[in-house]
Amino acid sequence: MAVTNNILAEVRALAPYTLKATVAPIKLNQNESPWDVSDDFKAEILERVRAHAWNRYPDFHPADVLQGLGELHGLTGENVLIGNGSNELIQAIFSATVAKDTKVAIPVPTFSLYKMMIAANQGECIEVPLKPDFTYDLDAWRALADQNEAHLLLCSPNNPTGSVVARDFVQELAGRTSKLVIVDEAYVHFGQEDLSDLVERCPNVIVLRTFSKASGLASVRFGYALASAALVPELHKVKLPYNVGIFGLEVARAAIENPSVLDASAAPLVQERTRLENSLKQLPFDRVLQGMANFVVVSTPRAQELFDALFAQGILIRNIGGYPMLENHLRISLGTPEENDTLIDALQRFFAS
Repeated sequence: MAVTNNILAEVRALAPYTLKATVAPIKLNQNESPWDVSDDFKAEILERVRAHAWNRYPDFHPADVLQGLGELHGLTGENVLIGNGSNELIQAIFSATVAKDTKVAIPVPTFSLYKMMIAANQGECIEVPLKPDFTYDLDAWRALADQNEAHLLLCSPNNPTGSVVARDFVQELAGRTSKLVIVDEAYVHFGQEDLSDLVERCPNVIVLRTFSKASGLASVRFGYALASAALVPELHKVKLPYNVGIFGLEVARAAIENPSVLDASAAPLVQERTRLENSLKQLPFDRVLQGMANFVVVSTPRAQELFDALFAQGILIRNIGGYPMLENHLRISLGTPEENDTLIDALQRFFAS
């Protein structure tokens, strides 16, 4: 008998979440901030970390961090759960709520990790396709909420389409079901809705946040969940102990003291998004999606050819043609103005040839 038969069949059936470690001078493929944090900020964090005893575990319950993050959203520390990136918190939520045949609804296409984690917990994934224009199918989600059989997971703005859901709609869904309504707001700083306050009004709503997108702190791997004071202790039971080290905790403390760090790249990237979208519309793409995140999605039957041509010129974007509904689509993370200018020039030359 093969030793891998000891692994759950649902896990063996999964394709691993991977991304080829491809290096290019202009990296526009992972939706990171194109700007690093300042040297002064780095120096401050290093001094804070240096002051810790490294032979001791980090704070098990860093009350100041929990309270500070809660207060950023008009909440308390009792509403906050911290993690090694928001992905770990998604895993913790599923560990606490998803068992064999538990139903969880997700949009399609969306972040592939959701479906993988549901399957790993032996849950049943209900896929709710976006509309042809890649907006959310509100009636389909209302129908699922009314059935009251599945947890609802919404990504807003959605990766990889940039689609958003409105605050009133999420509140409506939460009122229609007793199941969880989980909203991944990794890209919230680039959109128009902030749903964090709904966790007080709607005890079945959980909102996820990360430092990885607008903060220029992707390497820190820090995220947090906002939920009702009744839910947080239950989720805490399945969260790994000491999951955030002294480095992540000190970054969080510094960000709480200076909240502008959390959305430092948001405004300039939104401006770049508009500029890039306008330029892309002048080129013969079949579609340029009007998203609300820090990326732009385009489609062309020459998608792979274009990807290869850009990479040959040192520009790395993301071919998302393997996602449902996204054949021949490419996702372009927003870069610096200079990087975006180089990209636009390269695209113009490609189509001119």
